[in-house]
Amino acid sequence: MIPYDIWPNRQVTVAPNYRRGYCLGAATNGPEPPMSSFAGGIAVINEQFHPERLDVHTQHSPMDPRMRSIDGLGSIRAVYCLLLAILLAGCETPYVHKRPVYNEPTSVSGRVTFARGQLPAQAEAERLSNTRTSSGLLRRAWLELQLHRPLAALDTAATVLFRSDHISARDESFARYLRAEAYRQQGHAERGDYDLERARVLALDPELQRRLLPHVLVPKVSSSPWGHLAVQPRSAWNPKRANRNNLERMKRIRRVTIHHSAMYFRETHSRAAASQIARIQREHMGNRDYGDIGYHFLIDPSGRIWEGRQLRHQGAHSGGPNNIGNIGICVLGNFVRKSSGQGPSASQIRSMEQLVVQLMRHYRFGGEALYCHSDFKNTQCPGPRMQPIVKQFAARLRSQGTKLAAPEEE
Repeated sequence: MIPYDIWPNRQVTVAPNYRRGYCLGAATNGPEPPMSSFAGGIAVINEQFHPERLDVHTQHSPMDPRMRSIDGLGSIRAVYCLLLAILLAGCETPYVHKRPVYNEPTSVSGRVTFARGQLPAQAEAERLSNTRTSSGLLRRAWLELQLHRPLAALDTAATVLFRSDHISARDESFARYLRAEAYRQQGHAERGDYDLERARVLALDPELQRRLLPHVLVPKVSSSPWGHLAVQPRSAWNPKRANRNNLERMKRIRRVTIHHSAMYFRETHSRAAASQIARIQREHMGNRDYGDIGYHFLIDPSGRIWEGRQLRHQGAHSGGPNNIGNIGICVLGNFVRKSSGQGPSASQIRSMEQLVVQLMRHYRFGGEALYCHSDFKNTQCPGPRMQPIVKQFAARLRSQGTKLAAPEEE
C-alpha cells in the first residue's frame, strides 16, 4: 500500500488492482511517485460526502517519506479522476446485433410452408427469388399470397406443377391449393375449383387438409362451356379489337379440332404465353385477313388454357365449311419430328383432354367428333408428335359411348 496526500495530513492509499471506489493515476503538483509504485495499481479513496464539507477518511502517516502534499489544483484533479473512474465503471461492452441466418426450407409440409417466418415476408421472398427446389418455390408462392401478389403466386405454383412430368402427390397438393388461393385472391374463386378438388384428393398433410375444409363447395352445374376449368380470360393476353365485320356467327357446335401453333415454344411464364398468343392474333389478322385470332382456345406448355376467339363467333382454323360448328383448340408448340420440333408437355395433354371432355359434355357430342387439323386438309398439323395422342384419346372417348353426353346425371 502506498500512502499519497490529497489534503494536508490526509492520505490516499494506492493499492495494486484493488477494485473498490477507484481512481486511475491521480495527478499531483509535486514530484511524481516512482512509476514502479503505480504499476498495475489504482488509488483507493474512502470518502463520505456531507453538505458542509468533503471529509475524506484516510490513514495518517505523517512520517512516511513518500507523503506528498498537493494544493487545491491537485484536489480538483483527484475529484476529476474519481468521476472518470465512476464513468469507466459503468461502461459495458456494446451488444453486437448479428443478422439472423436464413435457411431455405428443405421439406414440404403445412408446418414449414405456412409457417410464420423469422424474416418479414418481403425479405424472405427476396431470399427465395432464385430458388429452384419445390419446397422453396411453394414457400415463396405462400409468401407472395401474404404480400397480395396473386399473379406471382400463380406463376410460382405453376413452376412446381408443370416444370416436370414427374411431380409427387405432396408437392402437387400444395401447389394446387396455392393456385386456388391465388384465384380466390384475384376475385375469381371459380377458376380454382379444379385445383381445390385435385388438392383434396391428394392432400395427406394434416395442416393442408384443415385448410382445405372451409373451402369445400357443393358442385354446381356451370353455365360456362368450360365448366369449372380454369381458363384465362381473353383480356389476359391484351388482344387487338376484333374486326366484327369479318366474323361469322357460330352455328350449333358439334365438333372439336386440335391444332399446334407450328412455332417452337417452351416458355411456362404467363407473360410469355400471353405475348405468344398476341403474336398469333397479329399474324392471323395482318397476314391472313382474319377478323380475329383463328382459335377459340389455346394451351401453353404449363397447361394454362387461354380463351381466344369468343365461342359466339365461328372459328378460322380448319378451312371454309370445316369451321362450321367447330371449336378450334391450339396447343402452343411445334410438334414435328425435325430438329426444330418438340413434344407436347404432359400438362398440355392433360389440359387438352380436360377441356375436350368438358366441351363434349356441355354441347352433348362424343369422341367421334374429335378431329385433328390433318383430317380436313393435307397438312401435318397438329404434328406427328401430337396426332397419335389425339387419335388415341378419341378412341378412348368413343369407347365410353354416351357417358360423356349426360353431365347432368353425374
